[in-house]
Amino acid sequence: MRKLISLIAAVFAAIIGIPLLGGAAIFGGGGTSCVPTITAPASAASAVPVPVASSGAAIPTLDGWDAEQLGIVATILTVGKSIPSWGWVVAVATGMQESNLRNLAGGADDSIGVFQQRPSQGWGTPQQLRDPAYQAAKFFDKLTTVEGWQQMPLTEAAQAVQVSAYPDAYAKHTAGAIRLVSHVGAALGLETLGDLGQCVSSCPSVTTADSGTCLDAATVFGRARSWLTAWAGGPVPYLSSGDPADWYQGYRRDCSGYVSMALGLDGPGLNTAGLAAHSAAISKADLLPGDLLINPAPNLRGHVVLFERWADSSMSSYWGYEQSGDGGTHYRQIPYPYFGTYSMAPYRFLN
Repeated sequence: MRKLISLIAAVFAAIIGIPLLGGAAIFGGGGTSCVPTITAPASAASAVPVPVASSGAAIPTLDGWDAEQLGIVATILTVGKSIPSWGWVVAVATGMQESNLRNLAGGADDSIGVFQQRPSQGWGTPQQLRDPAYQAAKFFDKLTTVEGWQQMPLTEAAQAVQVSAYPDAYAKHTAGAIRLVSHVGAALGLETLGDLGQCVSSCPSVTTADSGTCLDAATVFGRARSWLTAWAGGPVPYLSSGDPADWYQGYRRDCSGYVSMALGLDGPGLNTAGLAAHSAAISKADLLPGDLLINPAPNLRGHVVLFERWADSSMSSYWGYEQSGDGGTHYRQIPYPYFGTYSMAPYRFLN
């Protein structure tokens, strides 16, 4: 049985440290236990300028993002504060793709602002669309009319609003959007922790039988990240051993022991065949952060990687966490499915 660990500020602090180098959908669709019912849609009437932090002071800096971009995230979150914070992640990821979170002037067509909304498509007048708060309100107004948006993968929810010519483009920004939402939301004093903790994949398949509580991706990656610096400030060394004296924190120091630890399974962890047996095979296109790349071969010939996000839109490489003999714990970019000709296949852990 997986150990459930509450989503706390310390975990988000760990997540905030993840490099922002492209991405994929962090959270997939979930059941109704994952996301609370929407309370009220945003409206254009609420589209007013907001301070960049609840105190009126500047939001603390975040690597890779300047004051303008953080201020726009603050506007998005404040305008959408009446809806579940999964909607904030969808909106921020959309702004990242459309404008890099900048209030852009009109370009070759009549697209304007953070979300590149167009007067010709009925979003509003050019003057209205120059206001990021107005654009955010219009985005949320449309999002909340989309049936089932709270259970949709981010790219589907964003595309339902934007109707983009590049419908899959939003997915790569999800990890960064969650990082921004958690950072700016904390500065604004908004309650983001509860409903940001959606499931790693789909809610029913990653729910404990006794409590019905979703295992959230932030916790999984927080645990995975912890081994990068846990051994005298460096990565935990690789060692495949059945001797408890060789284990670390009750887990084997091999690839499957490490992934078992990240997933919150009981120590010393399943082996690669065991992880595959408790998982469902999925397609490459269905990979979500928290899924696994597994070769279940026996006799130390197997391997497993914890998938975090795609590194590029072509899905030719990805960022993953793994424990391997070439240096222990790694968080690195990996060619799909793995280095060289080594065979790996995508799986989604079930229970």
